[in-house]
Amino acid sequence: MATRKTKPLTRRQFIAKSTLAAISLGLSTRVKSVYAAQTGQKRLVVMGGRRTAGFANHGRSDTELTGVVDAGLAGQNPVTLERFPLLAAELPSVKKGTWTIDRQKKTMVTVYRLRSGLKWSDGKPHTSHDFKFGWEVHRHPEFPLRDRLVPDMIEKIETPDDRTIAIHWRALYTEAHAIQKQQLRAWPRHILQDAFQAGDIKALVRDAYWNQKFIGAGPYRLLDWGGGAQIEVEANPHYALGKPKIDRLTFKVVEDSNTALSAMLAGEVDLALRDTLSFDGALVLKEQWEAKGLGTVSIRPITFRWLNLSGTNPLFKDVRVKRALLHAIDRNSMVNNIFRGVAPIIHFPLSPFRTAYQRADQAAMKYEYNVDKAKQLLSEAGFTMGSDGVLANAKGERMEFEFRTEAGSREDEQAQAIIVDYWKKIGVRAQIKNLAQRVFNSEEYRNRWPGAALGGQNLVVEEWAERFHSAGTPTAENRWASESVSLWQNAQADKIMDELNTIIPEARATDLQVEFVKLFTRDLPYLPLYYRLEWLAIRKGVSGITPRIESGGQNMNTWNMHLWDKT
Repeated sequence: MATRKTKPLTRRQFIAKSTLAAISLGLSTRVKSVYAAQTGQKRLVVMGGRRTAGFANHGRSDTELTGVVDAGLAGQNPVTLERFPLLAAELPSVKKGTWTIDRQKKTMVTVYRLRSGLKWSDGKPHTSHDFKFGWEVHRHPEFPLRDRLVPDMIEKIETPDDRTIAIHWRALYTEAHAIQKQQLRAWPRHILQDAFQAGDIKALVRDAYWNQKFIGAGPYRLLDWGGGAQIEVEANPHYALGKPKIDRLTFKVVEDSNTALSAMLAGEVDLALRDTLSFDGALVLKEQWEAKGLGTVSIRPITFRWLNLSGTNPLFKDVRVKRALLHAIDRNSMVNNIFRGVAPIIHFPLSPFRTAYQRADQAAMKYEYNVDKAKQLLSEAGFTMGSDGVLANAKGERMEFEFRTEAGSREDEQAQAIIVDYWKKIGVRAQIKNLAQRVFNSEEYRNRWPGAALGGQNLVVEEWAERFHSAGTPTAENRWASESVSLWQNAQADKIMDELNTIIPEARATDLQVEFVKLFTRDLPYLPLYYRLEWLAIRKGVSGITPRIESGGQNMNTWNMHLWDKT
């Protein structure tokens, strides 16, 4: 009998068939059993792909998950990017006299009035004094805060009564009238004040409050931390905007994308947030799940992936080397290979939804795929090809270095392997040495590397200072917690970011963003690769979820979850 030949499966077909097999074998029974136990009330199962250490502004946290259990003075609509009062009754206003600006002294005062009857999720009063206490904790020099911009800009906070917060600013700050929880956050004095006053900040940072015993002011209150892998919460009856419509919520961290896809196809999960599904998995859902009317899959480009060449490695001091390494990568072919061309390449960190984008795109330096140009730039930088096919300079420094990304991140590892091959063609040797997510982001390794790293950040203009300002350089003194990992030292760029954070007309802000893009694409603190797509899978019957146009701590898919519903 003749042997029957079969066509080889594409990667996406293999994933789909493997997933369906996993469902038939019951490989995701734990998710199913949890969901099945939640009957009689409106309950939601949400998947996220990012394991966190807790709900604080230090350590590794997740924007979406933090927004489930806590809230700030203001919130932001991630579709319109408009701010709205959350714990505050209204936002400070120049017209109403609650936002006073002294342009001569470059100082300000913003007065927030809290909503009446605010409570923590344990029922204790939530007052202005808790906000002042939160600021005192965050400004402590030993507290490992990720972003000190706002705490350091505040001269003092006055609390004349339980509902009034008068913030005195050292400088003009454009977002002072709409502060969110990642910028200034209240902490419950009735729980943390004694520990803070004891003076052992390291002990305070390790306190179980930040995860296992968290008390917040968000739409839900914590029932079970579950080691950060499966978090159980219930509707907070004290939430400022009203008790949520969904009574209970299970937030599962699923780090394996095939397991996540299996759970969605099996109907065990109501919502899959960012980083849960792979790109191929999202396409499978569109073809086999959305097409049948079982739910919807939203795919949007909201962050960007970059290469960072270590600011401490002498190989990369000459900007011509950076430009050469970017010219050597055929980014269009790479995204076509990995993302079927759905993810566009990117030249600078600005969202196409921003007003300044078109002008910035015209002003930017761009580095199209050009191997000859790459070789020319490396030659001009003093590198010549050795007999072993590796470039070296007159000092004998060989163009060899370590190349890191998070192990297990399928798309990143694919891109990394493709980039290594492109670089090899021009005499550059990059040795892959990937680290598990928890190691990559641990204090021992985070925000620094000896060679190259592939990572990503958001495109939020208001957070440029956190990502690119020289003042945000990670150091041993700040426990490598700050995020300006490129070590970019550009006084003009710093000045632009400083002015963008002051109170200026919109037209001036647009001009500054264009100037920043010129400097960024000239100096290449990062080598921009492509837009990172975010996909949300929303099960039929779940309503109220609004996919965002930008990521970052200011823009949460969970921003309005008290209005979510399920039928």
